[in-house]
Amino acid sequence: MPDPVPGQQCRRVAREQGVAPALKLLRTTRRNNAIGAVPAGDLPAGTELLREADLPGGAVAFARGLPGAPAGLDLVWMRLGLSQGLLDECLRYLGERRSGEESLLRKQMIQDCLATALNGQLAVEADLLADGSMAAARVRYLHQLLSDVDRKLLGLLGAKGFLAGGPGEVADVSELLASVHEMGTT
Repeated sequence: MPDPVPGQQCRRVAREQGVAPALKLLRTTRRNNAIGAVPAGDLPAGTELLREADLPGGAVAFARGLPGAPAGLDLVWMRLGLSQGLLDECLRYLGERRSGEESLLRKQMIQDCLATALNGQLAVEADLLADGSMAAARVRYLHQLLSDVDRKLLGLLGAKGFLAGGPGEVADVSELLASVHEMGTT
């Protein structure tokens, strides 16, 4: 059964499938000279490519004047889904790693980092569920909170968190989407 709220559906798709499939759900009208992101296969011919990232779920392209630049609370929902996907990846990775006889997930410092990250994600979700609209400053705060959470989670993945096409690049693209959106609204 599909999610009743588009933002929540976008979060689910971002968490389970990645950036490119989530961007397909967030098509909006064209914004003059704004930098936007689309699945790389949807990049119009002749468009100057600013950056392309080959990510799980499909490549993403950044360019100027693209239709489909995600915005507003839907973008926060999408980034929340990506952050939750990163948490899922951390739990899988740490669950497979051992220190002595026990899983790294049993280590107090790891549990503290995971709890802090989850708390940040729940705070973002609570804000999104509590209010249908919010001030631009609050949206910027939620984006910053998600960026902070993602950085904390990447540290738990060690070198794996910083490989091209891996969780670190997904987090980088997520943060770039927020920065690009903020540039287009200021």
